[in-house]
Amino acid sequence: MKKKQKITYTATDEGLERAERALKRDFGAKTNFAKSSYISRSTITKFFSKKPIQFDCFEQICKELKLSNWQEIAGINPTDIVKNIKVNNAVSNSPNEGNEPVQTITRREITVEDESNNTVLAVISLQGDINSAPNQKTFEDILKNYSGKKIIIKDIKEGSIKLFVEGSSEDIKQIRSLIESKEITELSGFPIEKIEILDKWTLVKKIVNRSLKTKNLRNADLSGANLSNADLSNADLGNADLSNADLSNADLIGADLRDANLSGADLIGAHLSTDLSGANLSVANLRGANLSVANLRGANLSVANLIGANLSGANLRDANLRDANLISADLIDANLIDANLNGAEVKNAHFGYNPGISKEMRLDLIKRRAIFEGDSRTFTSV
Repeated sequence: MKKKQKITYTATDEGLERAERALKRDFGAKTNFAKSSYISRSTITKFFSKKPIQFDCFEQICKELKLSNWQEIAGINPTDIVKNIKVNNAVSNSPNEGNEPVQTITRREITVEDESNNTVLAVISLQGDINSAPNQKTFEDILKNYSGKKIIIKDIKEGSIKLFVEGSSEDIKQIRSLIESKEITELSGFPIEKIEILDKWTLVKKIVNRSLKTKNLRNADLSGANLSNADLSNADLGNADLSNADLSNADLIGADLRDANLSGADLIGAHLSTDLSGANLSVANLRGANLSVANLRGANLSVANLIGANLSGANLRDANLRDANLISADLIDANLIDANLNGAEVKNAHFGYNPGISKEMRLDLIKRRAIFEGDSRTFTSV
């Protein structure tokens, strides 16, 4: 995954005092605030510990605490802010759900996206009958005319006629202005009901409340978000940024997390029978997570907390588990060919029937207090 450089801010002593008063007044505790604001507890803790957090999370915390001027909380002069700060809220949406019961209107979704890395997501809701709707290219051409940029429709699916439109902030602003001023009232004969801008936190809110119909969240920026208990089963989260996100007890079974950034994420109790090949899980907290039969080939799990994690049968080929905490983890039947276990804490971790474990490695792991289940194979160097 190609990392994007992110701007971070730290609260001043005076700003922190104001934030703490607002927190106590409106929420009482950080746990309540995390749930209400959709921001991960770890991100909130960093904020109140005067540690740097990324710009969009800092701004959102101030907004939720009704601290109108986030620049004052950060102790900066607005004129000193880099004018070209761009927060990437890009998400490619390819709906992947089954048909829903309908009454008078058959529903569907249409996804639109451009090639820019600095994109904003908007949802245009239309009225109409799916059987009389035009083809993909017709909608595509209309939106190109309004935006002046290369915009494509990636998918068409039943579920309410919604156009998931991604484009530069300028393009989306232009389309929104035309719709709200009633200069555009229909697209190809379909009346426009409304347009909604889905910024990062609106997207998070819809995921948590299960009102987002699409399961395609590829490339989404969900960093620092509170997604605990969220239903992300079978979601496409490839190359998504989930760093420092709270995914505790989330349902990620069948989710595609290839090349996703899960560094610093909290996956305690999460269900991840899924594909995390190439994922970055460095410093992630996966204590007790169920990753049985998961594909973590090539994943970076360095320094991750995997206490009690279920990794039985997981594909950990080429995985980097250097210095990871694997205390009491279940690694029976896990594929460990070319896996890096140097420095990993393996006390009471259960191994057995592992491809990639040589006789020498087995003895070394036992010395480090790992437990091997009955395995009568003849060990050979790998």
